[in-house]
Amino acid sequence: MELTNKDFIRLKNFMYNNYGINLENKRTLIETRLVMMVKRLGFTDFNSYIDSLMQDKSGEQVSVLVEKLTTNFTYFMREDMHYEFLKDEVLVPNLRKPPIGGIKIWSAASSTGEEAYCIAMLASSIFGKTSKLKVSITASDISNNVLKQAKSGIYTEDKIAKLPPVWAKNFFQKANGKNYEIIESVKNLVEFKYFNLNNNIGWEKSKYHVIFCRNVMIYFDNPTNQRLAKRLHDSLKPGGYLIIGMSESLSNLQTDFERVKPSVYRKRL
Repeated sequence: MELTNKDFIRLKNFMYNNYGINLENKRTLIETRLVMMVKRLGFTDFNSYIDSLMQDKSGEQVSVLVEKLTTNFTYFMREDMHYEFLKDEVLVPNLRKPPIGGIKIWSAASSTGEEAYCIAMLASSIFGKTSKLKVSITASDISNNVLKQAKSGIYTEDKIAKLPPVWAKNFFQKANGKNYEIIESVKNLVEFKYFNLNNNIGWEKSKYHVIFCRNVMIYFDNPTNQRLAKRLHDSLKPGGYLIIGMSESLSNLQTDFERVKPSVYRKRL
């Protein structure tokens, strides 16, 4: 099955215009990762597959495609210095008197939920039974498949092993086999929802104290990241923090953020 120049350009433009994902230099990746999938779906060529992809209003085909072309590589306590920062600079300082409405945190590319649940477990370890009154976490992704997995809150034993032992003991219960499930009180701190970061709609509704948007910008080009940084800035409360991946930086973008430390930025008061 051949990916023609025409097919490549159509797919590249569709993904860029609708999701901001830059596939300019990913032709080999597309051919390597998609051929078997396209065949399994019953298509005999890329052209008919792309036609179906563009006509699919459910978003299911795009979810599968995004999973194939991006790396949903995440685990509990990834880049753990960010959780230390969240604890020391945001959660503990607000232990006695949280802001009205609670501390609002957004995990902007939540994948299978490990990041959002780490934030929830951290909050629970600090605020205890009053966590739901003091912290709310929104978690979003463009893949309905990973969101479904995240909502279940079920993880394999090897993933739980990476957590602090006290967290594994206090915040998980045995599910089945070698799987463990997040307890309800932690699940209830997180609201999972579908959201496309490249969409113009939906940004004006909430203001957050902290936004985690880690290891997302690596898939975008500079113009897309410029727009994204502006939207993330507008979505923060004054003094709020943006946390990006350790391999990412805003240094090549024009933004109103002030740099706090590597991968951590602040919206000026």
